[in-house]
Amino acid sequence: MEPITTADAETLAQDCRLRACYYQFLARLFYEELTDELIDEFVATQRILPLEDDAAEDERAFAQGSNRMLKYLQRKTPDTLTQTRCDFAHTFLGAGSFTKVPVSPFESVYANDGRLIMQGARDTACALYAAEGLEVQDAYNMPEDHVSFEFQYMALLLNRQAEALEEVAASHGDKAADRAAAYELRAKNFFADHLAPWVPMFCEEATELVSTAFYRGLLQTTAAWMALECTAYGLDGVAAQREVRDRAHEAHAAAEANTALLHGPLKEVA
Repeated sequence: MEPITTADAETLAQDCRLRACYYQFLARLFYEELTDELIDEFVATQRILPLEDDAAEDERAFAQGSNRMLKYLQRKTPDTLTQTRCDFAHTFLGAGSFTKVPVSPFESVYANDGRLIMQGARDTACALYAAEGLEVQDAYNMPEDHVSFEFQYMALLLNRQAEALEEVAASHGDKAADRAAAYELRAKNFFADHLAPWVPMFCEEATELVSTAFYRGLLQTTAAWMALECTAYGLDGVAAQREVRDRAHEAHAAAEANTALLHGPLKEVA
């Protein structure tokens, strides 16, 4: 590997920081319902993204989803908070849902044949978090392979890569460059193994349940973000999802013959 120049290290570090911020942003929105404070902050800090004619399809989808979210909140009414909270509870918590195969924001549901939570993907996530000195602190007792926690972990890897790159930019030697390369590989592998295969399918299924433009936009922009990250890492996102999709179709067919719901524990919604 050729040595990273100071200018390259600075640019790469900034890119990692920006991507980490976006993963943290998504993690917050998938973790719990909107609040008045978050809506106000969202409207104050976000901007309408341009839809360039020559932009790639994934870039346009990302911008369209982001703009849909912002425009919905800019038209805030006294009912907006209630509508989005009901939509969140129905779509991501299964509240009031009678579907036999609920949409669940957990990797395990998509990574095993039974559409069950608390499976091997959760154990793997726990091991990865522990290796970085992390432990999930969650008031809702959700499994560790929740999409929000996986997005936060991805953000942490990118931020640690950025820290190492910033040391390289400050001429702190080869050890920092080696650490940056190690975190780049960890982030790429985690994305390829634990996000790219299932998050787009989760977004596709959840889109069939949402009723507000805000969450429809969130799911659109999240799926597009996954595609853009696949491109950035040089991965074939379609191939990564194919095996998961085949397993999911089989699980759907099996569940249709089963009267039992596959819901795990749900957060109580007031």
